[in-house]
Amino acid sequence: MKIFRYCTFIIVTFLAVSLQAQYGISVKGGAYIPVGEFTNNYNNGYGGEFTLIYRTNPNFEVGITSGYSSYGADEDVLKEKIYQEYKEIIDNINIDGNMVAEAPLNVIPLTLNIKYLFGNKKFKPYFFFEAGLFHYELITTSTFDIVNGNSVELKNTTEKDNSTMLGFGGGSQFRISKNLFFDISAKWSIMNNIRLVEADVNEDLSGTNRTAQTIGILGGLSYNF
Repeated sequence: MKIFRYCTFIIVTFLAVSLQAQYGISVKGGAYIPVGEFTNNYNNGYGGEFTLIYRTNPNFEVGITSGYSSYGADEDVLKEKIYQEYKEIIDNINIDGNMVAEAPLNVIPLTLNIKYLFGNKKFKPYFFFEAGLFHYELITTSTFDIVNGNSVELKNTTEKDNSTMLGFGGGSQFRISKNLFFDISAKWSIMNNIRLVEADVNEDLSGTNRTAQTIGILGGLSYNF
């Protein structure tokens, strides 16, 4: 119910502003770099964003952004945690083999963003703020590959949930043609109550709820209709 209210608020606000706006779209892709505790568990993520833009004047934009990003868990951390959980079984097998494990974290955001642009027609620096929701999936899989034998599945779980997020940053637009711009940006994102595989082997493998922070470096195109 809370998620429904958040989505309704974002959509109503967006439609109200759009009545007096000029339309546009933006498509960008790039890297998402973990910050703080997030770096203990996960490597750099990659993905992209799509934004519907409503410009009320040449210096002010409101938009709705969605996209997708994926982060891979640190393999050494993950293997150690799985080994600790299945230590008795693996030690009792007493045969040669190799553990294969992965725990990708996939994130889909839905945010309302406000952007202020300045500069001239050919070069427009800007800064922005965004807030909204995100959906995530933490998929943990592991197998023990026996030398000259079959693979034994140790773990296969998927956890899904929704939570809130904030972001802020800045960038620049460079005019390519009358309505087309090359757009680069950097943003700091804060995702609340997201379940992560923990580096601490004493934590449960299923993870714990944390606040994850990333810095996104993105580039792409913006088009104004």
